[in-house]
Amino acid sequence: MPNPNKPSDMDFQNRSVPFKIDEVASGFQEANGLLTATRKGLDLEFEVTDAFFGVFKSGVKNVFLSFGDLRSVSYKKGWFSAKIILEGTSMKVFDDLPGTDVATVTLKVKRRHREDARSVISHARMMLSEHRLQQLEEGEEG
Repeated sequence: MPNPNKPSDMDFQNRSVPFKIDEVASGFQEANGLLTATRKGLDLEFEVTDAFFGVFKSGVKNVFLSFGDLRSVSYKKGWFSAKIILEGTSMKVFDDLPGTDVATVTLKVKRRHREDARSVISHARMMLSEHRLQQLEEGEEG
């Protein structure tokens, strides 16, 4: 019997959080997109635009980060916005993602989306922990 207090995958399946990455290309560009947590990792869909007029667009790009490639996923609440901080296991993890800094990327979330971000990141951290436990169990069996 399913636990009614434990969120199901269906609760998060179609839930996305809008984000922004500032300081792309030395501040001349920014990325805006959606972050979705899945059972296997984080899906980031984004578009890079010029920071001044928003006219020049890269077209929509998609980057999938598996939990095996992530060291940590954290959420920091601020006064006016929140931040989602993703740390990779290597610098190559974020090759296709703009605005990264030594295997780390910070996604800014507007105040009105903070609760959704907190909820989705809580789910992602649970999935990351389950992934690590599964890796440990597989290591013990082998």
